[in-house]
Amino acid sequence: MHDQETTSWRRRSDISQNPPDAPAPRSNEKRAQLQAWENEGGQTARSISPVRVLIIDNDIGSADSLELMLHASGYSETRVAYSGHAALVVAAGFQPDVVLLDLSLFDMSSYELAQSLREHAQSRHLRLIALTFDPAHAAREEARAAGFERYLVKPFAPGDLSDLLDVLSQ
Repeated sequence: MHDQETTSWRRRSDISQNPPDAPAPRSNEKRAQLQAWENEGGQTARSISPVRVLIIDNDIGSADSLELMLHASGYSETRVAYSGHAALVVAAGFQPDVVLLDLSLFDMSSYELAQSLREHAQSRHLRLIALTFDPAHAAREEARAAGFERYLVKPFAPGDLSDLLDVLSQ
C-alpha cells in the first residue's frame, strides 16, 4: 500500500521509462483504439458522459493554457477560476467531477478550499488533484487530509495530465 501511495504522488515522467525494445504500455494501445473508434464515427466514454473539470489557479496564463491542453485532449467540459472565492461560486453552478487546484492561491488556503469543495459536492464523488511547482511538496500529508488524491508538478506534459484524468474518470 505504501508503494502505491508513493507512486500516486509522482509524475509519470519521474518513473523510469520502458526500454526501447519493450512493448508499448497498454494505455497507448487503448488510446489508439479509442482514436480509431472516434475516426470511424463512434463515441468514446468522454464524449458520452464528459468529465467536468474545474481549474483553479491564480496564474491566469497557466490556468488558460491548462484549459487549452484539456480541450486538445478531449476534455471539453471545463471551467476556470482565478481565485479561491471565485472557485466556490463557479463550483456551485458547474458541479465538477475533477478539480485541478493550484496549492499557492493568494486569497485563501488551497487546503481549506479543497475541504470546502468536497463538503459542497455532497452526493457526488469529487476528485481533487493538486498542482504545485515544488517537487518535494512538504505538505503532502496536509494535502491528503484535505482530500487531494494526486498531485502534478508544474510544468507537466499533456500526456501526464491526460493519463491521470483517464485513470480518475474510470
